[in-house]
Amino acid sequence: MRSSPNSLSRFARVIASCSSDALYDNYDVIRRMVPHQSIMPMIKANAYGHGAVWVAKSLAQMPALYGFGVATLEEGLEVRETLGSRRHRVKILVMSGTTPWTEDKGQFCERHDLTPVIATERDWQQFLKGGWAERISYELKFNTGMNRLGIPIGLAPAIARSLRNRSTTTHPSGVLSHLAIADHPESKLSISQKERFISLRGELSGAFPNAHFHLASSSGIWKHQAWGLKDLTDVVRPGIALYGIAPWDGAPERGLTPVMSLKASVVAVNQLKRGDSTGYGGAFTFAGTDLTYVATLSAGYADGIQRALSNYGYAWVSGHASRFTGVVSMDLCTIGCTAKTRVGEWAEIIGPKVDIWAQAREARTIPYELLTSISSRVQRVYEK
Repeated sequence: MRSSPNSLSRFARVIASCSSDALYDNYDVIRRMVPHQSIMPMIKANAYGHGAVWVAKSLAQMPALYGFGVATLEEGLEVRETLGSRRHRVKILVMSGTTPWTEDKGQFCERHDLTPVIATERDWQQFLKGGWAERISYELKFNTGMNRLGIPIGLAPAIARSLRNRSTTTHPSGVLSHLAIADHPESKLSISQKERFISLRGELSGAFPNAHFHLASSSGIWKHQAWGLKDLTDVVRPGIALYGIAPWDGAPERGLTPVMSLKASVVAVNQLKRGDSTGYGGAFTFAGTDLTYVATLSAGYADGIQRALSNYGYAWVSGHASRFTGVVSMDLCTIGCTAKTRVGEWAEIIGPKVDIWAQAREARTIPYELLTSISSRVQRVYEK
């Protein structure tokens, strides 16, 4: 089912309601924390399940906006087509989707005004050999210690020299890296990454005076004072915090408001007696002496309800927190309920009544996975 910005389908089974006011408020919270930095909202993975098109449209005119970060070329194209010619100059940074670099990817970026992140030594060589540094905007990612993607930091001086010797070359618009343990700036790895980034900035800021340096995502922003972001970076890259979720379990919320509420419709209410079970494999068997009730919800793992929540997670219905009972199946799941629960009610699975970090603990995962697992058949409804 396709997203609808204004109306709820009369056949909606599961809905993800997203609040623009909450999105704006979270952007402002981040701005107040790092007032000296520009902001690049991360809208990869369909804006963490919220809808990349909606987020891009909502934030395209916000103050201090650096651009938007996406993961893939397809995501970048979707956002570029959405913003259109009126906002053509908004930067869209493709964080990993142009690795490994090819001529086809270069042509795609050139055609659709996408800014690739060049993130390996091999990619840089191919990028330079193809003359792309003369043709398109780009940014360079260096490996400061995460050892996932990034040009070896020792190549920075040679890269600066190679660009100085090419008079028609466009210098990178940005230089970046990524933190492995951003919520622990005092760790040995974090200290090493910071020292390497300081060295990198010292090496390249003179060669590329107009380049923007960036390193920190949501966790780094939350620890901005310990990281010294004011002097270390020019841009921050908020992801999960932008959507109202604290960046690690137990992190202070600092005024964040969850943007999304995920709800599923109650489609049946059944009464169980001692010995009755629910769902595949009889994974939940009622052992009490009195009668109990279970509600069947119109959502399953095909909608993004983690199967790991079977017998562990909970939902909010009829004014109560209700435990999942039995196995979450593809299209349906069951929760405990009361005699007051009625068919047609909506049960909240993520939202103000259900702490997403608590839900993630029950599923032995993190909120990032819960949000990005919400599938395309869940209708997004966008509200003020």
